[in-house]
Order: sequence, then structure tokens, then C-alpha cells
Amino acid sequence: MSSLEDPVSRGVVRIGRSADGYDGDSAGFRGSGFFVAPEWVVTCAHVVDKRVGAMEREPGGPVTVTTYEDERFEGEIAHVLTGHDLALVRVPGADFADCLWLSDRSAPTPAEVELYGWAQPSGAHGGEEFLSTTAMATGGRRRNPMWLQNGLVLHGCSGGPVIDTRHGSVIGVIKGKGQGDATIGRAESVTALRTLCDQGAESLWTEVVGAHDRHHLRRFEGSGESWPRLHTRLAVTQGQPHSFTPQARTQLYGLFADVEPPSGPGQVLHLVNGASRRLLRSPQRIESNDPRSWREGSGLLYDPREHTEGALAGRDLEQEAVVLYAAMVYGTLRARHDTAAAKKLRHWVETAANALETDVIREESLALLAGGDGAGDGADGGAVAVPGDAAHDDVLVVIEPEVYGTHPWRVQLLDPDGGTTTVRYDEEGVPRTGLEAAVRQGLSEALARADAGQYVAAVDFLLPRALFDEPVDEWRSRLPGADEPPSVHTLPIGRRRVVALRDQLRRRDGVTPEWNRGRRAADHGPLEAVPLCLDVPDWGHTAGAPEGEEAAYARLSVSTAGVAGVSLPVYCASTATGRGSRVLTRAFHAGHVAVLCRRAAEDGHDDCAEFYRRAAQLVREAPTGSALRERVRVLRNLSADPGQAGRADHDAAWARHIVLIYDPPHRPALPDEPLHAPPL
Repeated sequence: MSSLEDPVSRGVVRIGRSADGYDGDSAGFRGSGFFVAPEWVVTCAHVVDKRVGAMEREPGGPVTVTTYEDERFEGEIAHVLTGHDLALVRVPGADFADCLWLSDRSAPTPAEVELYGWAQPSGAHGGEEFLSTTAMATGGRRRNPMWLQNGLVLHGCSGGPVIDTRHGSVIGVIKGKGQGDATIGRAESVTALRTLCDQGAESLWTEVVGAHDRHHLRRFEGSGESWPRLHTRLAVTQGQPHSFTPQARTQLYGLFADVEPPSGPGQVLHLVNGASRRLLRSPQRIESNDPRSWREGSGLLYDPREHTEGALAGRDLEQEAVVLYAAMVYGTLRARHDTAAAKKLRHWVETAANALETDVIREESLALLAGGDGAGDGADGGAVAVPGDAAHDDVLVVIEPEVYGTHPWRVQLLDPDGGTTTVRYDEEGVPRTGLEAAVRQGLSEALARADAGQYVAAVDFLLPRALFDEPVDEWRSRLPGADEPPSVHTLPIGRRRVVALRDQLRRRDGVTPEWNRGRRAADHGPLEAVPLCLDVPDWGHTAGAPEGEEAAYARLSVSTAGVAGVSLPVYCASTATGRGSRVLTRAFHAGHVAVLCRRAAEDGHDDCAEFYRRAAQLVREAPTGSALRERVRVLRNLSADPGQAGRADHDAAWARHIVLIYDPPHRPALPDEPLHAPPL
């Protein structure tokens, strides 16, 4: 018998229909599940109800949960994860349940695993038996299925745990057997549970993970058996002990459970990479499947198997990395540091830091504690400087010119050094009308990873000129649900975030001296508006003798070389086509890095003079190009409702459909090579 079978069996349950039943033909036994926290069971959605579509709309149905000792509880379905065959069942009264250890790792495969669950080997009329088998787990990353090779998955085991035998932790949930081969099964990775945060259930995720870690800390502090003690024995048996011991891990995670949770994966990754940079002296970045809790950030640092691109230099640095990271967590908590939970976390870090052999890391960790004590009253809400800290990521959405009726696209993270990490892409592309829907999931993932603490990531759209009229600032990274309360995540991105356009055509010129001069000037300011097309502000688009392109280039070239201020071209119509597009190209040739315009045809409006006057005032009030981006965001909010005639913010109506074209001074001019659709 495996050393894991006895502790696992106490946490794996049978799930059946309630006394009321789902329907008259259902058998009592439906499948397996396991306690992940007191009163919380994880299972497959198809186990709790075959009508998964109905369950997604109306959770809360009753089920019966039976433990290994045949104790029965009435449970209720709390949440079914849309897009994943997973469900959370609340089991009131099961507060003393034996809970399995949930992996804190984001990339847990490949791994040798054991599969556990209940089945009916003798058929539907026979009793249930607890079964286990071994397998090799692969896949399971980036929302892909986890494959279970060389393991026998019987009917009824669906919903049971996939246990990593090396770490003694749950890394997956058995889903079923593969088609045509009984030795290949499928599972859902436990990292899929994090998508609760993308489905409006962040508080549920925080509750379950916190209850899990508090449970294991209580068990460890008691005198009986516990998973941390089992993990210690596993490490000794395998000859691979960690300097960050199971005891220290359990204590730290129990403390993490009681402090304010992270604002999103971006905040966790920001601190993880800060600690990694400090220890490795390397610019390499750690990426993962979107960590959503402080414990998962720790898991990225202490397990070298996580880092295929940037492993810590041996296990001796694991404790240093985690202690420094925990000090950063304490320093960045937005809540006041005089809470009982924060004081306990501080004490743990202080004790652990004083025990480190590395003097520099000990001193930096203690300095973070001292800096964090008074930060709670600061204007930044408690954020303190992190050793090795860097500016935050933003998001770049690249949409290529139309090829055979579709636009290839990709969503990328744009790091402060100019590097990009692709989150999602489609080389074949979609028609223009489907772009927002196609990009939405990748945009949501990228923003979740880029937002960190107080920082709200900006979004740049690198577009072909023909798409400059696309209302990308009104796109949404998440659609509101029918019964979902209002959420900041479902706002149009241009209301909450800085959104600017970048021009595909500009890549042809590369980095020119004019562009370098213009971007440095825009970064320092002050700014002064000039007409993109000289005759438009006074006469509108009906002027008899419009300025020629060569004359416009000469005028705009002179304006970029002035010392009194930095000129910023303004245009009251679209620059996607026509005259505005032609002169925009000349403005880029002259070295301008920013242009204000709007999504309006060159005919059909007579307010060019007002637009120019208001835009000129806006530009003068913005000291730099970066400040202008934020002022445009505020204007988008003020001008969002056209029916505000009786209110003061009617003064912002001129800015409806405003567009900011801006190559940020701190960003590189040239992204990766464009995507192209494959030949027909």
C-alpha cells in the first residue's frame, strides 16, 4: 500500500443524489470528490449533475456527501466553473473533515501520480469500493487538459484527486478515461480553480484557499498526523529536503491566509520577480498560470521545477527567496500594519530572516519590515520599495492588416525593458467585426497579470491605419453576466485604463533621429497644440486651398525643433483615411510621437474650431505626454453620456470619440515581426 493511501482515503468522498433527487432515474452513487478545506469539497461538474448547462445558470442544487467512515452530509453546489468540468460543493457541518494538501505550484507536470476515487467494480447494484492506481501526468498547463498515462480510470472515480507522489499534493481532478484506450485518462489541473477569480467569485476563492491553509496549520500545531509531517518524511525518503521546510511553509501559508489577499496575479508576479532578480542578479522573468494567492507566489520560488527559464541557484537559496518575498508581501499590504494578522506575519519574517546565513538578504528583509510599518498611512496605500524592483508591465494588443478578409492578432505583456511575452494569439485571424470577441480572453488574462497592487496597466493598440476608427477604448475585457453585480472589470477599458493607439506603418521607418528627438521632448514637455492640417481650425474641412503634404511636413518639422515647447498635432476628424491619414504620416516623419484626433468623418461636422480650442487647452494643461494619456482617460469618462446637457460635464462633450495616438517614450519603437495568415 502506498504511504499516501491512508491519509488520502480519509479526505476522498462519495457523491450521490440528495434525498430529494435530481430526477427519478438517477442512481444514488454519482462519483467522487475530496475535501480541500473544512466544509468544502472539489469534484467534477458532471458528477454533481449531468445537466451542466443548467448547473452553470442555477447553482445551489443539493447532493449527498459520504466520507470514508460512511458519515453522510447534505451538501449544496456553490459554484460550477464555466469552461471547466469542476465544481465546488459546500458541506455544512463537515468542519472537522480531513482535507488533502492543495499544490501551490503552477506547473506541476510531468509528474508521477497516484489516482484515487470510489467506484463500483461489480456494477451499479454492487457497493462502492475505494480504489487507487498509479499513472504519469502530463499537460494541464494554460487551460489545456491533463493527461493520465498508464493508469486505469474506472467509472465513478471522476472527481477524485490526482496526487503528485513526490510532493504529496493534489495537482489535478480526475475527469474520466480517454476514448479508445483504457490506460489513458483525463484530468482537470487544480490551477483551473483559479478561474473562479475570472468568473466574479474572487471572494469564494479567497475563502476556500484561506480555510485550506488554516486547517493544515491547526493540524500541524496539534499532536496528531498531518500533511506537513508527511511531506517531511517524503523529502527525507527521496533524499531531496528543501531549505524551505514543510513546517515553515505551513506556518507561512497559515499567516498568508489571514492578511489581505493580492489584488491579482500581477501583484504576486511582481513580487516574485523582484525576489528572483535580487537573488539571481538576472533579468529573466518567472511566468506562471496566473497565481491568485500569496501561497502560489511562494511556490514559484522554492520549487526549482517551476523555473525552466530561470531556476534559483540550488535549494540553499529557497529559504532566502521565500523570506524576502514574505517581507515584500508585508511591505505591500494596503491594510494597516497594526492588525493582528500583519503583526504575526511580521514576527514570522523577522524570526526567519534572523536565522538566514546570507547577511545581505537578512538585512534587506528586515529593512522591508521597517519600511512597511509606517507605509499604511502613505498616499500609495502601503506600498514600499522592493529590492530589485522595476516598473510594471503594460499590455500591447497587436492587430495586423487584413489578409484574405481576416486580421491576425496577438495580445502581449509589454515589460519595462521593451520585451514582450505573448499571452494569446491567432495567426489565421478573424474579420474586423469579430476582433473584440476574439481578443477578449487574452486581454483579460494579460490585464490580470499586469495589474499589480495600486498599478492599473495601460493598453496600447498597435493597429493598421484602416482600424484607427475602431472604438478600441470601448472594448471590454470581460462581459457582465446577466445576474452579475456591476464590476470594475466589466467597464470599457478606456474608462478605467490609459488606452492609446500605435501605428503599424510607422514600423517601416524604424528608429529615426527625428523619432528619438520627439520622444525625449514629449517626455519632458511642456506641450503646445498645433494643427495637424493648418487650415482646419479656422475654416473647417471646406477650406478652398488646403495646405499641401510637403508644406505640412516642413511646418511640422520646424515645430519639433523648437525649444520653447513641444508641439503636439491636433485634428478634429479621423486619421484612418483621407487627408488626415496622409498628413499624419508626414507628422510621424517629422518626429512627432503623439497626435490627438477623433473618430469622425471629415464631413458632417462644423465644430472643428471648438475642438481645436478645447484640445489646445487640454494639451497645455498636460505637462508631458504621459500626463496627457491620463487626462484623455478622464475625458472619456466625462464625455461618455451624450445626454448631459444640463450638467457641468457637458463641457466635455467635445471629446466624445477622442483618439490619442501615442508612442510612449519609455517603450520600444519596434515590436516583434508581424503575423501573417498562412497561404491558401
